[in-house]
Amino acid sequence: MRHAAPRAACAAALPLDASRMPRDVPRVDASPTGVPRCLRSVPPPNHRHGINQDSQPLCFLVARHMMSMPCHPIETGHSPMKRYLACLTLVLLAFSLPCAQAATVAPINWQAYRSLTKYSAPQFSPDGSRIAFLTLKPDFVHDRYAATLRVVDTRGGAPQALVRGMRDLQMPRWSPDGRTLAFIAKVGKRKSEIYTVPANGGTPRCVSDARNGVEQFAWSPDGNTIAFVTPDNPRVGAKARRAHHDLFDIHDDDYQITRAPAPSHIWLLSLKDGDARQLTHGPTSVLENPPPFAGSISAPAWSADGKWLVFTRQIDADDSDTDQTTIAAVNVATGAVHALTSHGSYEYTPEFAPQGDAVAFLYPHGPGPVSDMDVLVTSVAGGGARDISADMDRDVYSAYAWLPAARGVVAVVDDHVGTKIFVQPLHGAAHALALGSLNPSLVAVSAQGALAFVADSATRAPELYLLRTLASRPVALTSFNHAFSDYAYPRSVEVSWRAPDGQADDGILTYPDDYQPGQHYPLVVYSHGGPEAASTEHFDGGEIGPLRDLFAARGYLVFEPNYRGSDNLGNAHEHAIYRDPGVGPDSDIISGITMLEKQGIVDRARIAAVGHSYGGYMTAWLIAHQHFWRCAVVADGVVDWTQEYELAGDGNLAWTRDSLGGSPWDPRSAALYRSGSPITYAGQITTPTLIISGTADITVPITESFALYHALASRRVPVRFIGIPGAHHMPQDPVHRELYYRAIYDWVVAHMQPSNRAGAGAGAVARADTRRSVHGSEAMMQKLKASLTRSISP
Repeated sequence: MRHAAPRAACAAALPLDASRMPRDVPRVDASPTGVPRCLRSVPPPNHRHGINQDSQPLCFLVARHMMSMPCHPIETGHSPMKRYLACLTLVLLAFSLPCAQAATVAPINWQAYRSLTKYSAPQFSPDGSRIAFLTLKPDFVHDRYAATLRVVDTRGGAPQALVRGMRDLQMPRWSPDGRTLAFIAKVGKRKSEIYTVPANGGTPRCVSDARNGVEQFAWSPDGNTIAFVTPDNPRVGAKARRAHHDLFDIHDDDYQITRAPAPSHIWLLSLKDGDARQLTHGPTSVLENPPPFAGSISAPAWSADGKWLVFTRQIDADDSDTDQTTIAAVNVATGAVHALTSHGSYEYTPEFAPQGDAVAFLYPHGPGPVSDMDVLVTSVAGGGARDISADMDRDVYSAYAWLPAARGVVAVVDDHVGTKIFVQPLHGAAHALALGSLNPSLVAVSAQGALAFVADSATRAPELYLLRTLASRPVALTSFNHAFSDYAYPRSVEVSWRAPDGQADDGILTYPDDYQPGQHYPLVVYSHGGPEAASTEHFDGGEIGPLRDLFAARGYLVFEPNYRGSDNLGNAHEHAIYRDPGVGPDSDIISGITMLEKQGIVDRARIAAVGHSYGGYMTAWLIAHQHFWRCAVVADGVVDWTQEYELAGDGNLAWTRDSLGGSPWDPRSAALYRSGSPITYAGQITTPTLIISGTADITVPITESFALYHALASRRVPVRFIGIPGAHHMPQDPVHRELYYRAIYDWVVAHMQPSNRAGAGAGAVARADTRRSVHGSEAMMQKLKASLTRSISP
């Protein structure tokens, strides 16, 4: 009791996130009034800091040590009060020691992000005692992510590395007896094949020989067979191609197609003799391209008795027909295939229950596909399907898993500005698990009911966690990113408001590192893509990547609005964007900015608009309809709905058609293709704009970026157009990824200087850059890439 007062005072003086406090520092709610002078230079207590115990200021370490000691009499006969005063004096003397270190906890920076380890594919062993998973580290020298297959004991201990150095290593899966792990990887010039490795360590062995590569696979329940998916042989053979007899029909395909698409089919590989036989045939295909809205590409799933496989069947192999999908079951013995429902489209991600014949899958809640994805359950025999998650009112976009005994499922969903794991029983209401500030992204369930998941937060780098039961607290099983606790992080909060039409919205507001109440700060408005997605408080996840922290360290407010169409506030919020692609979301974002301005924290002369994909669409729309923006970045942005319908792949023909209510040639929707496209209003844009696009993007064709570039350059609006060679919809290699984010950061910083409206130097640079095209910027990107690679030590 005698130590309570000084201990509370010390804890209150340090602006630590409670989740990051040393274990022997209690959580307290005390006013920092009267903080000793040595701590006043520490940022205010609404900032989250990750302070490693080894790097804590000397005054804190000494004071904590003093407060942990009993206050014995200094001389015989001292009264209890005198002993207390003597102890308090020592504590105060400790606080008088130099505390510069507390004021110089470094914010996260570009260099630090290069060492971030990411996690993928957690999988329980059959007995639940171990978890296999992948770690991915950026290799800037070879410009790739190096994957390592590891295994960790659920009781704790250091993870064991089983496989490293193999290209494109993915999809680890345990054999049913738990002795072996199989995975997909590439060796030499071969395409992806299935390899196995002993679970206790050993040399990987290739077990498949798929000429066209393996796309997914799954062990049979008895462990004797592996079902795998591989594309058919090309319709035009090598001899015909050499003779240029290689013409082909084009249907609902992307504009960069170079040969007829081949359907993918299921094969069965016998592990006893190595023989493989084809199980499914014909023009239909196992789904191998991204769906338009939600759902995911998934491996075939075995029934518990090994007699059936269920899979997502697409009507053809064309990459813009990924809406035309149904859940089908194939008899392993006969190859007979039948659909499980009569829906005909938008069914994805089937999973057999761990026992019995129940099959879960994803299907839109409705009305129409612009809505939450729900979990439906049917049987392998087919017939009616029951929506078990209709009342959850959240979007199960892809990640879910069965619970033991088929008593329900767990699903990862966006919820407000975070993600949560919901437990959805087969009958009854869903509930979210208590994970504190953690935001999960992947989840696996053991046969015993434990959960493994990857999670992070705005101030905590990702790690692998374990829930031993659904009611227990999460336990971290890894610490590969422990060094990130040494950095300071800005404060992020959820903000809520209503648009003029009453639409309820929310978003993330991140304060500058040096935030002081009463001051005005530049504002970066970052709009997420999708739009059926959300801005959430992940560490380096989502499209914003490291920019939230880096802009805050620069002294900017960062605002990430979850406008209508986002999937974090329920089905009505998501469906509200149907046939309202621009006007409604614009009012959400502008009213959110107005809400922040009323708080007296925004420098109204310095507001930037940034966005990727649909966020790029929103950015182009915003700068075409308002003219207060200091600068803008349109990254892989949709600007022309007709081009999106006609040229895109990855299901975006269907996404465009079903978002706008028809095709460009349908009288009911034709006008919306023009009135809803930012390119229609590009003649009104005056904002200095950076345009970035991957040259291989088929989700949002680069032709749309060309159109926006010429619309601005021809009118001498300051514009720069950067092409990323070979990149799809977002750079997937570490060098280009960093260059992508640096280009956005540098553009915004250059134009947000307080000197004048356009930025004295930046305006001249931007005007000069109007002559740049994507072809010219390819050479620049190669030079930057070479320079960046040289600057990195192996």
